[in-house]
Amino acid sequence: MRGYRSVRARSPHHLAGWCAILAVSAALSACSEDAITPFQPGPGAQPAVYSTVAAGGAHTCGISDRGNFCWGDGGVGQLGTGLLDDRHIPTQIAGGRTLASLSGGTLHTCAVATGGEAFCWGEGDGGRLGNGLTQDWVTPSLVSETLRFTRVSAGDTHTCGIATTGETYCWGDGSNGRLGIGNELGRANPAQVLGGFTFDQISAGKAHTCAVTDAGVAYCWGEGDDGRLGTGNPIDQLEPTAVSGGLTFTHVSAGTQHTCGVTEAGDVYCWGNGADGRLGTGSGLDRNEPAIVPGGLTFALVSAGEAHTCAVTTDGDAYCWGVGADGRLGTGNELDRLEPAIVTGHTSFVTVTVGAEHTCGVLQDGSALCWGVGADGRLGTGNEVNRLNAARVVSG
Repeated sequence: MRGYRSVRARSPHHLAGWCAILAVSAALSACSEDAITPFQPGPGAQPAVYSTVAAGGAHTCGISDRGNFCWGDGGVGQLGTGLLDDRHIPTQIAGGRTLASLSGGTLHTCAVATGGEAFCWGEGDGGRLGNGLTQDWVTPSLVSETLRFTRVSAGDTHTCGIATTGETYCWGDGSNGRLGIGNELGRANPAQVLGGFTFDQISAGKAHTCAVTDAGVAYCWGEGDDGRLGTGNPIDQLEPTAVSGGLTFTHVSAGTQHTCGVTEAGDVYCWGNGADGRLGTGSGLDRNEPAIVPGGLTFALVSAGEAHTCAVTTDGDAYCWGVGADGRLGTGNELDRLEPAIVTGHTSFVTVTVGAEHTCGVLQDGSALCWGVGADGRLGTGNEVNRLNAARVVSG
């Protein structure tokens, strides 16, 4: 995720407040971010087993053996609980549907049910929910009565999805051509992406979109500033345009101002805005074309966020790079990293997902972990404390 304009921090519960409370029973000097014990479920409760998690702007959602849950900032209905409250622990998404996948945008969330129906909820401005309206929705709203999807991706102000028939559709804000329909018009209902491509995977960023065909060719469209489209120049594209370099990708991830992808060989390439090391190339330089992430690691997947990127190797190690403020890299400190730095404490990741200022992942045993900024409860640890290391999400 997805990518991402600033999200508000409305809660008064900051680290200072937690330390003041703990001082009643312990010395204030002992108070630190990762020393604070998160909320835990009641005696005898077993942790939920997650199959996937999806980080949005300031919220997170996941699918587990207990159902579908969201936590964090709920101010415009992006948690899908039927309310506008923030949630510090996983809270059931309304509707009781069986979901196959989830995608978190900045202020909205989308999902695909096992039957192929696509649902979106949260902020509806610009038509990003795809239900023909521009209103906010606090529970899942059906995108189309007729279309069925294999996957959807929620960005900042737009959403895209791949239909079971092979066509690709986008909806929401059309500025800079991010919908790929040949113009900059917004759409409140799914509009077919031009080019007749059969995409296997798609990722909506802040103002651009990227996708990979069944042959492994990557295409991007939308805002081209900083080279985020990978076409060799910073020019906006109103329809899918091939990423330069002739690489064969398994998937791509569009962030706020940069994009990354994994090749069939397991190499990660990134392009776009390189500030603070978010491209992982060892420098802060922008790149108009894909640049390899050094280190000799073999990756299975990558997730690009606002100012940092994370990936999982084929051995199950998670690495992050870019801005390290508030612990979003999971390295135990707040240092920026120009190249991949290992996430400490765990070695069996199957996936990671990057939000605006936080990161989450799932381990092989189904444990969900989050780290980084804790405001609004987006880490699901039962409080709003920032975490420099991966912290377990409590059971819903």
